[in-house]
Amino acid sequence: MPPPARHLRSSYRHIWQLSWPVMLSNISLPLVGAVDVAMMGHLNDPAYIGGVGLGMLVFNLLYFGFGFLRMGTTGFTARARGEGNMPEVTSLLIRGLMLAILCSTALIILHPILIWLAANMLDASPAVEGHMAHYISIRIWAIPAALCNIALLGWLFGMQSMRMGMVQLFIINLSNIGLNILFVTSLELGVTGVALASVLAQWAGLIIMLYFVFLRRRHYQLTSFQLSPRALFTHPSWRAFMTVSRDLCLRTVMIWAVEAILLGHAAKTGDLSLASMQIVLVIFGFIAFGLDGFAHAAEALVGDRLGKRDFADMKYIIWRSTLLAFYSSVLLSAVLFFCRLPILSMLTSQPDLIEATTAIWIYVSVIPLVSFLAFQMDGVFVGATNSAEMRNGMAFALISFIAAHYLFSFADLDAALTAFIFYLGARGVYLAARLPVLFTNR
Repeated sequence: MPPPARHLRSSYRHIWQLSWPVMLSNISLPLVGAVDVAMMGHLNDPAYIGGVGLGMLVFNLLYFGFGFLRMGTTGFTARARGEGNMPEVTSLLIRGLMLAILCSTALIILHPILIWLAANMLDASPAVEGHMAHYISIRIWAIPAALCNIALLGWLFGMQSMRMGMVQLFIINLSNIGLNILFVTSLELGVTGVALASVLAQWAGLIIMLYFVFLRRRHYQLTSFQLSPRALFTHPSWRAFMTVSRDLCLRTVMIWAVEAILLGHAAKTGDLSLASMQIVLVIFGFIAFGLDGFAHAAEALVGDRLGKRDFADMKYIIWRSTLLAFYSSVLLSAVLFFCRLPILSMLTSQPDLIEATTAIWIYVSVIPLVSFLAFQMDGVFVGATNSAEMRNGMAFALISFIAAHYLFSFADLDAALTAFIFYLGARGVYLAARLPVLFTNR
């Protein structure tokens, strides 16, 4: 007997059709970081990896901090699309881009303070700090394009236009990788080349994607909207958007705090430990962005069903997308466990660094199994624009991390990564327990 027509768009096949473009393109996101680390890793000093790694941490903070430009735009766009409110869909795109420009202008002005804060909060050697400051001072000029790209990507996901999002990420990330190889390997520009590659790639991606959206404006029904300040800046719309933004910013600060504690602890232990922890976090990026494909599909579909008030179908989406994420996490863990040496050999040629990372590899292998639920529940709650629960869940996870911190006293990298495992598990468990909230008071 064929499935009911109302469930065809919540089927495993439909979820997969939305997920695979995101998964494929997302793999290129940490690949950029991996190439950055690999370029420095093949030089003769671990300080290059540490400097670029800490510089990347600063930009991860910025991009995570402004992640509301994507997550908020995705959730609100998906709901407006489900309601058939196309003028609001267009307004959301313009709001996101305008807010990105305002925020990036402030960041460029304040970037010397960012460098000072990073140098004082992350206790690294003078050589590492010097490379970090140089990297930040160049890459900061990618911020306007990067934040606009984040907002645009969120809008495309909310429109269930995952393949266009894939094109955007491929343009940016493959350009970045190619320019990295050119600037560092061929032109021997070192840290300057790594940072400059990021700047040029972000601007190229933004210009090309805005042109593509303009060409498809009738498909997205952008021409049905009359641009006006009232439509863009109505109080209820801005208040809702900024409330979500506030909660997601707080959540992001907590995420960054965990990673900063991990890298800060490793930096105090020594440059070799810092480089090893940075490699672990780069691999964690591969894991997160790979599993996030199903989470992004859930964002778009959950938001759409909420707009349509179809709660029965929303339950199918949550269950099926989470099950697909679980199967993928098992596969990822197996690949990591059995392919340790090839993976490490791609990231560094330093024997001491390979040996140090091998000693903590078991933690890397189990990360997919303990983190998939956190990523998936994030997607569900983003689609529902329920930022308060995401904020509260992250607070619960941070408390779990701190408790593990005191329990194990962070005596070595093993203890630090054990606390990290506790933190990832707590994120998923809390949000899964709060799922009933999405089906009440709606």
